[in-house]
Amino acid sequence: MKTTHNHAITKCQNSKFFSEKSKMFSKKNFVERHFISRASKYAFLLLICLCFFSCDKTRSYARKGNRQYNKKNYTEAINNYKQSLKEDSTFSQTNYNMGNAVMQESGKDYAQAVNYYNKYLEKKTPKTTKEKKDVSKALYNRGNALFGLSQTNKESEEGMQYLAKAAQDYKQAIILNPEDTNAKYNYALCMWLMKNNNNPDNNNDNQNNNSNSEINQMMNAMKNNEKQTISRVKKQKENVQNKSNEKDW
Repeated sequence: MKTTHNHAITKCQNSKFFSEKSKMFSKKNFVERHFISRASKYAFLLLICLCFFSCDKTRSYARKGNRQYNKKNYTEAINNYKQSLKEDSTFSQTNYNMGNAVMQESGKDYAQAVNYYNKYLEKKTPKTTKEKKDVSKALYNRGNALFGLSQTNKESEEGMQYLAKAAQDYKQAIILNPEDTNAKYNYALCMWLMKNNNNPDNNNDNQNNNSNSEINQMMNAMKNNEKQTISRVKKQKENVQNKSNEKDW
């Protein structure tokens, strides 16, 4: 009986021991869970704060770049836009304005401008009138950059490919914004150059036509769904209207 009793007491003591331990572990686990839960909340809040801070820096550099751009300090504008994109490389407004600044800077880097416009236009599905106009402007500007590439590679097949892409951008810009006469002019010019193998010297007509008359002729050709032959127009590449549709975001 004693042994049994001792054994029973031992069991009873062990049960009490395990019960106390269980309570301790339970409290410890609760504290740990509570601590982890609070730590997770703090980490989440910290992450949100960092995101807001990063967004603020992204926009701050973009605004500084815009101010320099408006002052025609394109190099300074580009430096600020680079900082903005360093914070967020997907920030579409900065990519758009960066493309504009590169196009305005001396020694234009057309290929680089195209890349920035590509980033802006990526996954764009404009629905509202404003969105359509914004995308139309970006397409027009990318068309200008592609046209520049076509003229620096005039003697190659690559030049013709750039010219075709430029024409496509102008065409899409017109679809989104039918009132864009600059896009219509440049589109018609691309089509005319393509008919002449990207070489305006292929045209032997040396007559000096009035610019407005030339534009009207090409506009009429477009209105007839491109079925009519575009009138002979003696135009050099510098006549492409390279005015950028810059935006102050």
